[in-house]
Amino acid sequence: MNQLVLRDKAQEYIFRFLGGLTLLAVGIQLFTSSPKRALFWILFVTFIVAGIFFLTLNLGALVNRLTVDHGILTIRWNTKIFKKHIRVDEIAEITEDKRYIRIIKTDGRSIRLPVRLLDRDKRRAIRKFLKENTGI
Repeated sequence: MNQLVLRDKAQEYIFRFLGGLTLLAVGIQLFTSSPKRALFWILFVTFIVAGIFFLTLNLGALVNRLTVDHGILTIRWNTKIFKKHIRVDEIAEITEDKRYIRIIKTDGRSIRLPVRLLDRDKRRAIRKFLKENTGI
């Protein structure tokens, strides 16, 4: 099993900052609001869940991951909701421009991976990983 994991450090820092800020808001709310009201508990739980959500980087959804295992390429990209599973022998071509890396399948469909916001070395690492593991 080969795997490539990409993280965007700037995005991580922003989300972790927002998580800390949200949990700080919970602390401030404890001192300024009355716990006898239902709205206090609704906001308390909502802010804690939002803080955990931010601190865990959307429960791991902000991590880009490419995995090749037993001839199947699994793509987990931060802009896609679900994982994509592609057999390596179904890949006809891999192209790249400034905005996307496109994986074109033999049936003509394509999968676009947005890489516009990634650094040049990360784009190069993705391309190298795909080239080594697909043979294209």
